[in-house]
Amino acid sequence: MVHHEFIFMPGRWVGGGKIAFSVSPELVRFYTSWTLEEKKQNAIHALQRVEMQSLEEVVNNKFTVYDLEEKKFKIDLENDLIGSATGIGIIDEKTIAWEFRGNTGIEGFEVYELQENGDYMLHAEYSSAEQFRTIIDGRIWKKST
Repeated sequence: MVHHEFIFMPGRWVGGGKIAFSVSPELVRFYTSWTLEEKKQNAIHALQRVEMQSLEEVVNNKFTVYDLEEKKFKIDLENDLIGSATGIGIIDEKTIAWEFRGNTGIEGFEVYELQENGDYMLHAEYSSAEQFRTIIDGRIWKKST
């Protein structure tokens, strides 16, 4: 299996970037933190917290990664806004990515590109049934203890 610390190793990651919404011309700065737990019953559990500048709302996402194979995996996402969605992911030497398609409420993808220094650049795009689009660009890094 390709070695990545993000998602596949326990620890904390933090980051930030900008979010663009199709309903607004302005970019919103966001901050994120990930808590990755030890693998249990062949599944990895991750909690992601997303805070958006000038918005009171905090989004908490629960991810479960399972059915890990050499270069692919399954992933579940759960949060209060969309309920739950199931997707598929791929892994290679430089990339971790996943996609949610055919779920009620949300479709989209996230791509994490490993950088030389161990950080990941992230790009994600999501759309809802109402055709709202969200485009996210940012960076995450391992939080030192």
